[in-house]
Amino acid sequence: MIDFAINVEMLYPGMDICEKIERVHAAGFQAIEFWGWQDKDLAKLKATCKHLGVKVRAFSGTGDWSLCDREHSGEYIDWIKKTIEVAKDLECDTLILFPNHFTPNGCADFRSKYSHEAMIANITATLTRLAPVLEAANMTVLLEPICNIGSDGGMSVTDTSVGADIVRAVGSPSVKLLCDVFHMQMMHGKLLQNITDNMDIVPYVHIADAPDRHEPGTGEIHFDYLLPQLKANGYDSTICFEYVPAGEAEEGFPAIKRLCDMLA
Repeated sequence: MIDFAINVEMLYPGMDICEKIERVHAAGFQAIEFWGWQDKDLAKLKATCKHLGVKVRAFSGTGDWSLCDREHSGEYIDWIKKTIEVAKDLECDTLILFPNHFTPNGCADFRSKYSHEAMIANITATLTRLAPVLEAANMTVLLEPICNIGSDGGMSVTDTSVGADIVRAVGSPSVKLLCDVFHMQMMHGKLLQNITDNMDIVPYVHIADAPDRHEPGTGEIHFDYLLPQLKANGYDSTICFEYVPAGEAEEGFPAIKRLCDMLA
């Protein structure tokens, strides 16, 4: 059965995350996602979710180090171990990992330090080292390929097929692939084929329209075709709406709820 979540980071700019959770809960959402945990009041976040009955479906495990940077793989693994403990406290079993970490100026760029092939090898090696830790903790990480447009030009994994190759090379039930249809559309298209070809390792799909990353129905992706086809092909895991509202947050909720009803 498909379950739904909504990422609260880009909703209600300037508002405290707990207020955001209250708002999306009032709008009918029962599961949330957010980005990094290091800037959050975790006790307050946990209490808010418990009071409302809202589940933390996933959050970002990426901090100040990159999967693609072999030199700091030890620090990266130590950070993930800390993040696992945070996830357990929040009763969350899923972390999202970006190939490169983000800085105020865009993604960290290692192209002058490593070849593209070396960065892919570094990611694979670090995830392989992490796999036993994740399995022991009953934690799943999702590798998310991301577009390399503009200030994110140094992003090391941008293609679904490359992300899938990494996950399959690691070969752990605790290391999976996240398909974000916005990033996929910006980089290579063929959304349905790229997801269904990798259905065995894709338990999580991010939804936002392209090219402006607004809510469904504001761009070029035909969600009325894509999502029913995913369901017809056997997709039965998480769909999370991660988008920048085109206007006020509530104005985009009807489009999201319509898609949820379509897949119910």
